[in-house]
Amino acid sequence: MNIRWLKDFITLADCQKFSVAAKLNTSSQAAFSRRIQQLEQHLKVELFDRSRTPIKMTIEGKRLYPIACELVHISERCEEMIATKNNPIVIASLHTLACNFFPEWYTHIINNVASPLLTSIDSGVRSVSGYQAALQSQRVDCLLFYQNEFVANYFESDDFHVLKLADDELIWVCGKNFPLVQLTQNDIPHLTYAPSSQLLELSAPLLALTPQAQKLSTYFQSTISESLLPMAMHGHGVACIPRTVAQPYINDGRLVHIWRDYQVPLDITLIRLQHARNSHPFLDDLFETARQLSFQTKDQSRNGKRSPG
Repeated sequence: MNIRWLKDFITLADCQKFSVAAKLNTSSQAAFSRRIQQLEQHLKVELFDRSRTPIKMTIEGKRLYPIACELVHISERCEEMIATKNNPIVIASLHTLACNFFPEWYTHIINNVASPLLTSIDSGVRSVSGYQAALQSQRVDCLLFYQNEFVANYFESDDFHVLKLADDELIWVCGKNFPLVQLTQNDIPHLTYAPSSQLLELSAPLLALTPQAQKLSTYFQSTISESLLPMAMHGHGVACIPRTVAQPYINDGRLVHIWRDYQVPLDITLIRLQHARNSHPFLDDLFETARQLSFQTKDQSRNGKRSPG
């Protein structure tokens, strides 16, 4: 199967317009459309419903999407590994954790580990199944991932080593200029996570727990908190966002913490294969240092001190 076909398929699935997708992939629309047709002919299915605008993926297209993403990432990773002499520890991470948790946590790791770590973050994985596939195929060495008791534990078997790094929680916020009286009315604009986001699944228990959620009406969707955050700050609606992401903006007054009686805990975890062949030589050092720091974090929490991350 041609990787170019899959890249075109992903672009078209994301933007839902042939003209835009062709431009993004620096191709003529005719050539772009022909490659999509070749992919459909190869798979013997229709991947898009072209009877409406914008076009939508068919059931077969939705099944292909996470697989296509993983295959493209494997291809790109292969090219990177062949082209570079470096051997980084590759961490597949949710974009939210990569931007907000990882930098401070990794600073503590570097300051305490004896090995000369070189690390690469991959935040391009688009689905939970994609994370599982990336880890099982050893395209990545470990995952930086959210988990909690309310959703399926995808890494509970003996095949995985799951290390809890820190606590977080999902909370409700809106911008300082959002009219709070609207929170008592029907059709409260909701800034929510797109279907391909892991945080959509994690936020479902919070929606079920919050009585006001019955009045929410979807206004905007995104796969990452960093996109919902400015929309909330500009007063476009309410959102549930990890506290570690929202807290600095609550502190400076740009966000308001609403519906304070309702929150859902999140565990920030580091996950690896338990008995992986040819694992990175410094992966054990990373996990051992992270384990020691997680115990220090718990001790500091009991003593009322601020913990890393």
